[in-house]
Amino acid sequence: MTLKHLTGPLLGFATILCWSSYNVAAKHGIDTGISPQALTFLRFAVPGVIAVPLLLILWLRGRSLGITLRRLAVLVLLGGPVFGLVAVSGYVHAPLSHGLLFAPVAVFVTTSVLGRILLAEPLRARRLAGAGIMFTGLGVLVGFGLGDLGADWGQGVVLFVAAGAMWGGYTVLLRHWRVPMIQGTVAVAAGSALTAIPALGWVAAESLLSAPTGALILQAVMQGLVGGVISVVALIGAVRLMPVQVAGLLPIFTPVVALALAAAAFGTMPTGAEIIGVTIIAAGFLFSFGVRLSQPFSWSQTGSKSRRLRS
Repeated sequence: MTLKHLTGPLLGFATILCWSSYNVAAKHGIDTGISPQALTFLRFAVPGVIAVPLLLILWLRGRSLGITLRRLAVLVLLGGPVFGLVAVSGYVHAPLSHGLLFAPVAVFVTTSVLGRILLAEPLRARRLAGAGIMFTGLGVLVGFGLGDLGADWGQGVVLFVAAGAMWGGYTVLLRHWRVPMIQGTVAVAAGSALTAIPALGWVAAESLLSAPTGALILQAVMQGLVGGVISVVALIGAVRLMPVQVAGLLPIFTPVVALALAAAAFGTMPTGAEIIGVTIIAAGFLFSFGVRLSQPFSWSQTGSKSRRLRS
């Protein structure tokens, strides 16, 4: 396998590592007293330092964004500060594993349903069965770990599911409206920053000013740079270079890597319920995408199929 063939898998791994690390950092930030508003502010204000000037350059050069202001507003609502605040606030009430598992399952269900409605994609029995397996995994996660959960864990679950549904709608609309990759990314990032700064800045100020300098720098890097910039670039590259079926499986690896990172960094070992839940949900994802573990995976064959579909 040449370096060119390795680029896609490396970008896929980078995407998983980014998703995992900024979720672990967000949970750690919440646990150490940084407010959800402050974390959300950093998540969107830091990329805005890059995106807003780029948007201004595109505007001065008369470049079209390829999207109307109304549609841009919808995308900013679904994938911007409101989404970020809902997602991060879930960690106030529920453990890390709930955010890592409930949100991706909600994304999967939302994209499946909206894909059928807006994109006329078939809702195959395999995907429905896969969703059923995932729900079983979520039931195991909660049922076997119920004694260790706080009284308001349900609020966290609701927030994670809402965030997952918002992100699922965001991704489907990106495709439905054929939003240009570069201009669309810049426009949404700039719109999110211009919304987050005035809406959350004054609320987040107290938490940001009282946080230790080291913790503040860590969260600025993890939420803003890793979560807001590097993960986006890595995902775009991975989707372009990897087979669609493989790229669609990236979320199943995030909980495993995130729980491992949390254990290594903070000594929070996963519970038995979390391990079993992750395993069942991963099996549901694999089944829904038609992956058979008994058959060897051929990167070249799958990649050639993906290239033919794109051509």
